[in-house]
Amino acid sequence: MFSYKFLRLTVLFAALLLNTFVFASDDFFDQFDSDGKGNFVFEDWKGKPLRVFASIPKEIKRDTPIIVILHGQSRNAEGYRNSWHSAARRYNFIALVPKYSTPDFPKTRYNLGNMKTLGGRSISEDNWIFSSIEPLFNYSRKTFGTQVDAYSLYGHSAGAQVAHRFVYLIHPNRAKRIVLANSGYYSMPINEIEYPYGIKGINVSEEMLQKAYEKRVIILLGDKDNDPNHSSLNKDNQAMRQGPHRFARGHNFYMNSLFKGSILMKVPFNWSMSVAPGVGHSNRSMVPFATPFLLDGPLKVR
Repeated sequence: MFSYKFLRLTVLFAALLLNTFVFASDDFFDQFDSDGKGNFVFEDWKGKPLRVFASIPKEIKRDTPIIVILHGQSRNAEGYRNSWHSAARRYNFIALVPKYSTPDFPKTRYNLGNMKTLGGRSISEDNWIFSSIEPLFNYSRKTFGTQVDAYSLYGHSAGAQVAHRFVYLIHPNRAKRIVLANSGYYSMPINEIEYPYGIKGINVSEEMLQKAYEKRVIILLGDKDNDPNHSSLNKDNQAMRQGPHRFARGHNFYMNSLFKGSILMKVPFNWSMSVAPGVGHSNRSMVPFATPFLLDGPLKVR
């Protein structure tokens, strides 16, 4: 049976050879079972402590990738981790699913990034959900012993809402590949439409948009996620203007973004759209389609 105590000693020894420091406590890897599933509490940011559900491969090397996975509005971080576990073991990456719990981030405070209270009062940027992702990468890289200088970011449903707003708002960031899967609606890059359906009222400059469009972003859509009556679909007037269902809204977001970046701003645009055939509103079914985009492929779109 594989021992994660042995893994920790191996990582620590390698770190000493490299003159680096690993922050894992003696019993950190005891939080993982023999199959690589576990969870830990992340506190190294200004906001509330986050429980992170994780899967780790059999062996962690200096170049072992990290993928940060953002769950949907259900807040089912453990279920998301379980859906990604086999891929993490097969393709040798660390999968991290932070849980943004309903008590700490109620209702739309999750998918809108915790920028405001439900009553509309502004929250400091240090406590935005977007501001937890870079520190989580720092902590995990040091704790697990991998030396990668960038990570991949995946969000599904409400998690894709968080992810694309993160790409707009947090600069610089080290997300190298980003997959936005089956978002319910989007912050269109339109200055005349109020946030969260557009970007009016938040600080997204053209320079920030340019940096966002330079990132490798894949809008991944299940072609069966086309139910206009889906129980969790946002049916507000502004959301319905983006399309009758998630599949249509994803197309509209991509076309609006392409027009904004390539035609109006005339800047490098490294976003693309891909369709997952036969997939509805399911994170688990998206995993085999998202994984290759998150691990490999060109970083520039020609």
